[in-house]
Amino acid sequence: MAPIINVSVFGSYGRGSPDSSSDLDILVLCPDDGGTQSEHYVREIVSREFSHSPSISWYGMAKMRHFFRSGDLFAWHLFGESRPLPGFKSLRDIFGAPSAYRNCADDIEGLREVLEGVPDQLRMRPQNLIYELGIIYVCLRNIAMSASSILCSEVNFGRNSPFLLENCPAPIAKEDYEVLAACRHASTRGSPEPLVHFDVGKLTRSCIAWARSVEVLVR
Repeated sequence: MAPIINVSVFGSYGRGSPDSSSDLDILVLCPDDGGTQSEHYVREIVSREFSHSPSISWYGMAKMRHFFRSGDLFAWHLFGESRPLPGFKSLRDIFGAPSAYRNCADDIEGLREVLEGVPDQLRMRPQNLIYELGIIYVCLRNIAMSASSILCSEVNFGRNSPFLLENCPAPIAKEDYEVLAACRHASTRGSPEPLVHFDVGKLTRSCIAWARSVEVLVR
């Protein structure tokens, strides 16, 4: 087996604008038959640059090549905001520029459908409240991220993307959005669960209505 091809940082650390809530997002690019180095090796080289524990995403060459050739928004995120760790080439040098992003409306439609399913999920499994509120956060963030490719002068890949869409105000207050983000972190990182102080049904309906209006604007 060949060695790991690339280790890059992306997200807020790749942009150079992390804060206390930011994940240290690390992408590892491997040959399609796997790489010879282990996760321990990756964590070791990351620790030479950063003191935080990383969130590592592993991808094979074929999958990443598909992202770039199909113009997936994730490929544009990596193209614009990732940087390689010392000793590795940049993803730009490996893959070049992604194809044009053409799936904005379809991506938003899929995320809107996930949002619309949250009320039923909560009725069936009310004990999953924190998890489902974290799903709402992901949908809002990613809908706005996709929509910004059309509605804004540039794509906004940051977590506050719903508050940066031009002519399309965010559906909830910033403090409520931060609670949703904390719910997501509780689900994925094991962070303490936040106090949910808002009307969940009202907030969910507002988010669904917003998602529908964004989809109309984009289409």
